[in-house]
Amino acid sequence: MSCTWLGRDWEEVKIELERVGKPYAFQITRPHGKMDSWGSFRVVRVREFDDHVDVVLAHEKFSQIRH
Repeated sequence: MSCTWLGRDWEEVKIELERVGKPYAFQITRPHGKMDSWGSFRVVRVREFDDHVDVVLAHEKFSQIRH
């Protein structure tokens, strides 16, 4: 089930997780260096355990910060 969540919008995946009733935790990853991120969150990693699901999210858009 979890592999179908990769790349999908977090709001859609969150609804599915709540429907299943399995506890979940999420972490938001950010780009390193002179990068800015924006847009909706996408699922980039999922680890499913017997008692919970861990999800890593990233913004869908990135660009270099200009000075």
